[in-house]
Amino acid sequence: MNGEQITAFLQAHWEWVTLIMGIVSVAGSILNWNWMCDPTGKPNSHRYGRGSRRVIFFLLGIVLIVTSIMSWVL
Repeated sequence: MNGEQITAFLQAHWEWVTLIMGIVSVAGSILNWNWMCDPTGKPNSHRYGRGSRRVIFFLLGIVLIVTSIMSWVL
């Protein structure tokens, strides 16, 4: 797929993409996935620990899921 096809797909199905990203974010924060929540070696890793990153990803996932659902309702 080239860039134009990917852009067209995302514009046509952004609700599903947002829902999937939200579910992955919530699941990653609940299941404590290393690739998502591990701050070791990341820039500014001293600012946020693993627990606070889990909370941030959980809240981000909830916002994405609610946004996706609201787009279908309205």
